[in-house]
Amino acid sequence: MIRPRSDAEIAGIGCAGEIVAAALQAAVELVAPGVTTGRLDEAVADVISASEAEAIFLGEGGRTPFPASSCVSVNHQALHGIPGDRALASGDLVTIDTGCRRNGWCADAAISTGVGDLSSENERLLAGGRRVLEVALEAMGGRAERIHWSEVVDQAHAEAARMGVRLIEGPAGHGIGRVLHEDPVAGWSRPVTADFDVVPGLVLAVEPVVTSGDGRLGLSEDGWTLSTVDGRPAVHFERTVAVTEAGVKVLTGW
Repeated sequence: MIRPRSDAEIAGIGCAGEIVAAALQAAVELVAPGVTTGRLDEAVADVISASEAEAIFLGEGGRTPFPASSCVSVNHQALHGIPGDRALASGDLVTIDTGCRRNGWCADAAISTGVGDLSSENERLLAGGRRVLEVALEAMGGRAERIHWSEVVDQAHAEAARMGVRLIEGPAGHGIGRVLHEDPVAGWSRPVTADFDVVPGLVLAVEPVVTSGDGRLGLSEDGWTLSTVDGRPAVHFERTVAVTEAGVKVLTGW
């Protein structure tokens, strides 16, 4: 069931969102050739801990709980990369994704960035990923009348094509509040399997993942990392946002 949030509840989610944004910023500032993905996770964990918040990715999952405070995915790793000893190299693309709970409220966000000198393909991919998220958020809050999520999806796919990238259909955003994953599922498949109205009070983690390849993903042996089958790079941009009468409010901005 989709539950619209009150202004006070949105403010609580926003407090968690500020911590998530600060954690991502701390990690991005460390991105450089030679830095390990584990070091980026340490930076995220330090900010969350210092803010007296809970790293909600840590321990998430079933038989194989996620072992870190953030997902750090490199190049063809699209989602859920496990941070560790891998050292970044010039030309890499890296995505950092994290979430926290503070005073009972959760927030979740991700950002992709480049390491050193990037190829033109990777520069285009980063620009395309950022723009697809922007268009999705503009569509959610840009009209006075009610809009369906399927309309947001159509506009996001159209913008991805215009930018020369592909919006991967499998990964999905989600409602967020007291727990990390709540209704609705904000998927990118077409046709949308479970459409919903974008209305004031709706709080979503909106998270397009784009690639320069065909968009097929496979699960790695670690049970978590989703990588492109064709080996093409992927990037992932995510914000927790609230739909208000005045438009879309980003709760994890920096």
